[in-house]
Amino acid sequence: MLEFSVRVKNLNLILSKLESQKEKVSAHKNPALKAALTRAALLITNQAKLNIRGHGLIDTGRLLNSLRYEFYKPDPETIGVRIGSFGVPYAAAWEFGFNGSVMIRAHNRLMTQAFGKPLESAVLARVRAHRRLINIPKKSYLKPAYEANKNRITNLISGATA
Repeated sequence: MLEFSVRVKNLNLILSKLESQKEKVSAHKNPALKAALTRAALLITNQAKLNIRGHGLIDTGRLLNSLRYEFYKPDPETIGVRIGSFGVPYAAAWEFGFNGSVMIRAHNRLMTQAFGKPLESAVLARVRAHRRLINIPKKSYLKPAYEANKNRITNLISGATA
C-alpha cells in the first residue's frame, strides 16, 4: 500500500490562509475535488499495472488484480486516497525489496525425479518445516507510477480547488 506523508514549513501561516478556502479544499463539500482524487488514483493504478507487466511480475495475476484505491477519512475535515495491493502479502516485498529469512511450513512434495533422473512412479515426500533465506530485488511499481503522474495529479487537484 502506498501512503504519503509531507513535512510542511510555516504550517500555521498556511493553515490560516487555507481557513478561508476550507469549502474549496474539502472533498465532502467539493465534488470536483473528489472527482479529481478519483482520476488521480486511476492514473496511478493504471500506470502501476503497466509497471507490473513491465517487471514481469505476473504469474497468477493476483498482484495485478489486487491493485485498487479507496477513500479514507483521517479526520472529519479531510479525505484521502489509499492506493495499493490490498490483501497480497508479497506486494510489499516486490515494491521495497526483501532480504531475510522466512518460515516454510511443513508440506508434502510430489517427486517425479531424483538426482536429475526420472522416477518410475511419483513418490510423495514429507518436507519438514524450516527457514529459508530469500533475497527479492526491489521492483517498485507503485512509487514510479506516482512519480510518472505527479505533475498531472498536481494539476488535477489544483484545478479542482481553484
